[in-house]
Amino acid sequence: MKRSSRVATGIWALVLGAFVVNGCWVTSSEYDSSRSRMEARIHELETRDQQRRQQLQEAVDQATTQVRTLNEQLEQARTQTRNMADIGVRLDNLEERIRTLTGTLDELRHTLDEAATARGQVATRVEAVERRLGIAPMVDPSQIPTDNTALLTQARAAYDGRDYARARFLAQALVQRAAQDPLADDASLLIARAQLAENRAATAVQELNRLLQTYPQGDAVPDALGVLAESFVNLRMCNEAQRTLRLLIERHGRTPAGAAARTRLEAVRALPREACGG
Repeated sequence: MKRSSRVATGIWALVLGAFVVNGCWVTSSEYDSSRSRMEARIHELETRDQQRRQQLQEAVDQATTQVRTLNEQLEQARTQTRNMADIGVRLDNLEERIRTLTGTLDELRHTLDEAATARGQVATRVEAVERRLGIAPMVDPSQIPTDNTALLTQARAAYDGRDYARARFLAQALVQRAAQDPLADDASLLIARAQLAENRAATAVQELNRLLQTYPQGDAVPDALGVLAESFVNLRMCNEAQRTLRLLIERHGRTPAGAAARTRLEAVRALPREACGG
């Protein structure tokens, strides 16, 4: 039985009890009037009760919706918090990697600078060696005189100025372009003199041997023999130096080089044993 029916039954029971008071019955019209008022009152109460229950239900639904929304927002906040924590960790890791990479980059730059410096030093040394060997151009080819006499004059001036690498380069240019020129043997002799001045006696010996083989009748031969003897002395080959000086005196004794060879021969003979290879 519905609540409204139970309420109505209870109310009618009270109404019937009201019609019998002290053993007296009320009239039919009074009964109908009272019943109508009671029904109206009951309807009003039921309507209010239904409205109140509806309002309460709406309030419950609204509160439920709000709770659900708040729970969703709370979960989102938790997720964001976790994400922020993850982002923080990732940022820390990235910062650490950046610091590591920065350190590595600095080391690489330092190594690169050292390598560049080393390359520069090597290039300088190579250039110096090339100049000593006469394979590096000491002057612009366009500035080399076309006249062989002028070229030899420049080479001798460089030798007198102790620029031995330049002297060799210029003299070599003459020998290479005019090997049959009467000045070629003089240029070859100048090359050997520069090599000996640079303490390269063995190389000078090779150059002088080429000169003597290529230009055996050249006017530079006497001086070449004298320089060859000095090269042997620098190599502590005193016997070879003496034989060369005797050959110079024998074949070219009347030349200035031959005259100087006599004095030089005596000086070489007087050298101590340790100066001649022990």
